[in-house]
Amino acid sequence: MRWTWARSTEEPMTRSACLPSVTRSQQLAASGVCLLLATLCFGLAALYAPALLLRARKFALLWSLGSALALAGGTLLRGGAACGRLLRGEEAPSRPALLYVVALGATLYAALGLRSTLLTALGACAQVAALLTVLFGWLPPGTNTALRLALGRLSPGAGLAKVLPV
Repeated sequence: MRWTWARSTEEPMTRSACLPSVTRSQQLAASGVCLLLATLCFGLAALYAPALLLRARKFALLWSLGSALALAGGTLLRGGAACGRLLRGEEAPSRPALLYVVALGATLYAALGLRSTLLTALGACAQVAALLTVLFGWLPPGTNTALRLALGRLSPGAGLAKVLPV
């Protein structure tokens, strides 16, 4: 099994083709800054969580900015060669991942450009649905039955007597 971001044997240990003047230590430093800013945005969004109904647009904006910065940090860690292969179409990203990036951009556009709370909330819901689709897509094939069984026992119609061995 070969990871998609792993360096192939024919790929030399040279600087990236996209950014030839950036060294590996500069990539690591920029990635660290992006991940630090993402952590700050996620922390500030967590502070707005209790007042979610009053400040929904600000919460969604901070969460989306944190997600975008975390993606940028991961992209910087992957390097320019992997991103170049993705942009040239040599590697195909998954549809749920593309949907997540589109929903992320739509949420940021609705919050910053349009300043619409309703469209920001719709974009945030699409973002959460796409993220859950990506995460459930990573599960091994046999775990869907166990997940369905676990969620089925926690459904509202299950009742407490059916769940507990009483």
